[in-house]
Amino acid sequence: MSDDDLHGRQQVLLLAFFVTVGGGLYFVGWLTRPSFLYDNPLVCAAIAGGACFPARWLAELFPWWKGLAQPSRRTQARREGARQRELAEAREAAALRRSQTGEGRHRRMGRRRIGLVGVLIRTGRVLVGVPIALGSLAILPLGIAAGHYNQRLVADGPVLQAVVVSVEEDKWSKYDDVTVKVAHPGDGRPVEVDGGNELDPVPAVGDRIGVVDDPENPEYVVAAAVDWSTPWWVWPLGIVITLLCLGMGLAIAFG
Repeated sequence: MSDDDLHGRQQVLLLAFFVTVGGGLYFVGWLTRPSFLYDNPLVCAAIAGGACFPARWLAELFPWWKGLAQPSRRTQARREGARQRELAEAREAAALRRSQTGEGRHRRMGRRRIGLVGVLIRTGRVLVGVPIALGSLAILPLGIAAGHYNQRLVADGPVLQAVVVSVEEDKWSKYDDVTVKVAHPGDGRPVEVDGGNELDPVPAVGDRIGVVDDPENPEYVVAAAVDWSTPWWVWPLGIVITLLCLGMGLAIAFG
């Protein structure tokens, strides 16, 4: 191991420094949003990573940093205790082998136990991996079907006019997302409009917008002016996700 290698507690301290700097920068960006740091969290991580190099160089000037490379007293005591236990177990195992007969029979029983454990592990992996692989095949068709549902609702109509009762901005979103609620055309109760954030321009309270409600679920209301057609990038993205999940499931089951 070279002198440039980091040891356990040194790695933990450097990781804590990275998380503190990166998280602190992003928190500052969040407080001052909209801001460059808030919109680009990877920049915060890059700055924190770059700051680790001078921070480590400064830390190496102090003796306590080199002391972190040495195991603590508790770790030394734990290692010594583990070593003593291993020696005691080895002595007991050697004495047991000398005192017992039928050594070959015990070896065969050990092999059978190991074989049973292997079968159980393999069975568990198959039971976990196969459902993941089969479920991945349903990602693409189910995702596309869900995307077409709103498109069919709007196509079937009828389009109703509803009054906007509230427009709330999501303060946690960096894209100025809003939640639009309208008075339901049927009974007037406030309901959230699916796709209200996609309306351009964003409606104001008191405006009338075209909506379509789901006959099977009257509380589900979609904006009629939104383009609900499936974008082209959904297909390659769905294929990639499907292949990744399929590969992961097969690797777990048969890898």
